[in-house]
Amino acid sequence: MFTAALFDIGDVLTLPIWYSFDLFEQRTGRAMPWRGILDPDNDPLWQRHLAGDLDYQEYWQAMSDAAGFPDWRSLFREMGYVVPEKSFDPEMVALMAEIKAAGLKVGVLTNDGAAITGQAWFEAQPDMVYVDVFADARQFGGGKPAPEAYLGAAAMLDVTPGDVVFLDDLPMCVDGALAVGMTAILVDPLDKAPAIAATRAFLGLASATGGNVAGTRGAAGRDG
Repeated sequence: MFTAALFDIGDVLTLPIWYSFDLFEQRTGRAMPWRGILDPDNDPLWQRHLAGDLDYQEYWQAMSDAAGFPDWRSLFREMGYVVPEKSFDPEMVALMAEIKAAGLKVGVLTNDGAAITGQAWFEAQPDMVYVDVFADARQFGGGKPAPEAYLGAAAMLDVTPGDVVFLDDLPMCVDGALAVGMTAILVDPLDKAPAIAATRAFLGLASATGGNVAGTRGAAGRDG
């Protein structure tokens, strides 16, 4: 029986940041040049990403450069402060609420979230009401995928790693969770439905089996 779910923040609990751009422009008068998945044909950087010329982080750094931000963390920080209501994915918030209603624990484990906007910003957001534990992976050493990050978060939740279902959008972070005995699910930021369904199935929240699972229980390895 699982007793806890542990979520990455960026692109897992949060919406892809393009959804903030229109409202950000209205509130600041500052133009954001492109819209990624919302208008892929007119985003040359996204086309380069799709072609394999830029990885995801390089895409956001190039976007930050084009928009006049010093780096991608500054871009994400400004979006969070100016348009906080566009930060969290309603479907993931609903999943956290469902987990809490079932009497299970909810935690977040982030490498960059605390550094970008600060833990106090997250704790002030209404959608974080379902979170029992906020774990900044950097406080345990080098951050995910180092084992100390996952073990530290499990300790904060007062559970064993084997009790935890972990969700992240980076394969290396999924592998790090599997290595310490957690069950891990790889989240596609652009299609989260399979990961949500898999989480519900693992936690016994739904009768239907769920989606494509990127990890198996314990440290047995990846199966998808």
